[in-house]
Amino acid sequence: MESAWRQAGRFLIFWLCLFVVSVQASAQSAERIWNFDRDTQGKAPAGFTSALTGQGHPGQWVVTKDSSAPSPPNVLAQTSTDKTDYRFPLAIAEGTNYRDFVLRVKFKTISGTVDQGAGLVFRLKDKENYYVVRANALEDNFRLYRVVNGRRIQFAGANFRVTPQVWHEIRVEARGNEFKCYYDGQLGITAKDSTFVEARKIGVWTKADSVIYFDDLAVQELGSGRGSSPSGKTFAQKLVDDLVARHPELIRVGLHVTPRNRTQNLIIASNVAEKIGKRSDPEDLKAMRTGQPVVLREGANFDITLPLHDATGKIIGAMGLTFKPWPGEAEADAIGCTRGLAAEIEKQIPSKAKLFTSAE
Repeated sequence: MESAWRQAGRFLIFWLCLFVVSVQASAQSAERIWNFDRDTQGKAPAGFTSALTGQGHPGQWVVTKDSSAPSPPNVLAQTSTDKTDYRFPLAIAEGTNYRDFVLRVKFKTISGTVDQGAGLVFRLKDKENYYVVRANALEDNFRLYRVVNGRRIQFAGANFRVTPQVWHEIRVEARGNEFKCYYDGQLGITAKDSTFVEARKIGVWTKADSVIYFDDLAVQELGSGRGSSPSGKTFAQKLVDDLVARHPELIRVGLHVTPRNRTQNLIIASNVAEKIGKRSDPEDLKAMRTGQPVVLREGANFDITLPLHDATGKIIGAMGLTFKPWPGEAEADAIGCTRGLAAEIEKQIPSKAKLFTSAE
């Protein structure tokens, strides 16, 4: 009897996950949001890489609790107080690749004697090359910089009061070489620059000993594209981009399929650009061969590979999803939810050949 109740419970959880996925798919826009509420307090957030421009110690990026957060309970905090002046800690969102977009974040300055600067990074090629728009509560100004080979160059700015220890919002709209930067909803900067024009990563930024809280980092693609790939994407890549845009809890997604006239199974689409074109791992092949999910753990994260079907139910490849589970989420429940996510994609695939066509 106990076993029957357990099976019934898992069945109910699976269908609840399918229902939630269906509602999210229809209700959510292409905006991708990180609110850090599923991350473990005291730990680095999943899906972000710490980097440093300049000198001094790397930043200390941890998830912490703040009851005043725009979306409580958690925020992302940079807590290092290294006073090195030319020191710019970065937290880079992996699997992002945006060119024209609306990007925003809420921030609150906590402390800093050298600086109290909080910024948004965009079109980031690497830790030495990117744009950043930032507000500074010690200097009471708003600045837009390009960072080229580690050198920070201001090319636009405005002066106004930036109140410390209060939540504010920075927003930037980027279209080609044109930028509009907003502070608390008010247009503060209009500028043009063509140093970085390709789609690149996004993230958040601080300076020197600035202790800053961030919440509700969000990005929305402008134009016909929805996700993290430049124009000219395949239908497979669009499926991945749309899924990640609807479900920001996903750290990594990959579609594993054998292309026509090839003998090896490859990653044909992913939200992590450098993964595309790589050979599939044994667990991906096993999911295809057995038709069953393969579950691995990456630290605190689940890495689940499922067989990928077309709309008729035929296995055409594999789908890998890496995500941070809810507290106490069991493996069986996680598998049920990932099956719901896979179903979101599979119902849109009439055939394997369709994956390789243009998304336009």
